[in-house]
Formats: sequence, structure tokens, C-alpha cells
Amino acid sequence: MTTAPAPPVVAVPDADLAAAAATLGGIARLADRLAGSGAAVVAVGTDRFDLATSTGHRLDPTTATLALGRALPDHGFLVAVAPTREHPYNAARRVLSLDHVLDGRVGAVVGARDHGAASTAEQHDPAEFARVLRGLWRTWPLDSIVGDRTSGLFAHTDRIRPLDHDGGPDGYRVRGPLTTPSSRQGEPVLAVWHDVDLPGADLVLGGTAHPLAPLPAARSEAEPHRASRSTATRPPRPPRAARPTLRTLLGLPDPTAVTA
Repeated sequence: MTTAPAPPVVAVPDADLAAAAATLGGIARLADRLAGSGAAVVAVGTDRFDLATSTGHRLDPTTATLALGRALPDHGFLVAVAPTREHPYNAARRVLSLDHVLDGRVGAVVGARDHGAASTAEQHDPAEFARVLRGLWRTWPLDSIVGDRTSGLFAHTDRIRPLDHDGGPDGYRVRGPLTTPSSRQGEPVLAVWHDVDLPGADLVLGGTAHPLAPLPAARSEAEPHRASRSTATRPPRPPRAARPTLRTLLGLPDPTAVTA
């Protein structure tokens, strides 16, 4: 398993996400707190991996990441997923679609169990779940799309490959491919929670060896909603193409150099 220290990743507690969504201007204020943490990467939904923090109100991590990703255009995001709640095909498609929307700034963090799911939820091997995610993300290379109007060729379909994963009687059977091509960063980052043993994971999070940075406390003084702030003092945002991908923010290599 990967042991190299990862750059700081700040965690967003589910309680803070729920409170922000229920309050006018709450997402903007939460984004300011995240920016104040000094971390360039945000983990969303990881409370569900810990029995002690998995209770109470919470938001779907994908929806929450979309809102925060718009408010923090230069940050990267890791979305919590677990095999006790969802199928890897649905998770792979949702995370990759979000990665396209947020321009290559998204990855998944796979935990062994979502403790917010019913205790009777079907159990699956989280390492297999993660391997299927990565395999599906590699079924349709982005550079296979040519969009040649002269010839009428949209993509080199011979480069789109099914996954054909068969995990046996207790595992997943997933053919694929995904209906979404890979993104600007090649494929979403694949992180695992510390209780998932996956050699080759991009990074490991959680536990005493890989702790997440805490979210800074909210300021007591009232602050104007960012939509009402003067644009004269805002630094200009870099052009879209210049914004770093999540892989760049984490210092990870090109995924084409990584084997599944």
C-alpha cells in the first residue's frame, strides 16, 4: 500500500455540509473556511467511514462536491464511496461525470463500509470495488475522440474496450464500458481509506498514519456573502486551461504510467 505522505487534505464534516446547505449563503461561507485551511484538496463525505461520525444529517457527497467545486474553482475534491451503499459502475460513472464538470479536479476515496447504510446492506470486497472503478475509468480514452467534421468521425471506437470483470460468485460482474470518456487528468484519482488494502492506490487517507486536516472553525463575526463582495479587490482567476488538475495538486504521476 502507498506509504508516501500525501499533501494536506481537509475533511468536511457532514454536519457542516448539512448546515451550509440549509443556510442562505452557507456554501460560500463554508468555502471560505475550506480556503482558510491552507489545503488545496477537500475530502467530502468521509464521516460515513467512521462509526462514531456516521450519524446525523448528511448530504450526498457528489451533490455537495458540485456545489463546493463551483465555489472553490482552484481546489481538488475526493468524493467518498463505499461498496455497502452503491455499485461500482454507478459510482464510476458519477465520479467521472463530476470530474468532467469540474474540469479534472475530482477523485474518489473508497472506504470499506458506509456506516450510515443499513446493517443488512450487502457486503463486498472494497479493494475489488476500487479496482473495478479504476478499470471502468480506463475503458474509454479521451484521446480516442477526434470530432472530425470533414470525415464525420466522432471517435476511434476500436479503442473503447469493455472491462469484462468477473469477480466470481461473491464478487462483481461488470462488463462496461462506461458511457463517458476519460477526463483532462486522464482518470479520476483513486484514494482509499486506511481500512482498505489496495496496492497501487494513488493515496491512502485516514487513521493515525494519514490524518485529514480539520476544518477551521467558523468566524463569529458576520461576513458578507461572496456574491455581494466588491469585484475590485478580487484577484483575477486564471484561465480555465491553466487550473491544475487534482493529480497535479497531489503531485501524482500521469495515470497512463500506472497499471491497474
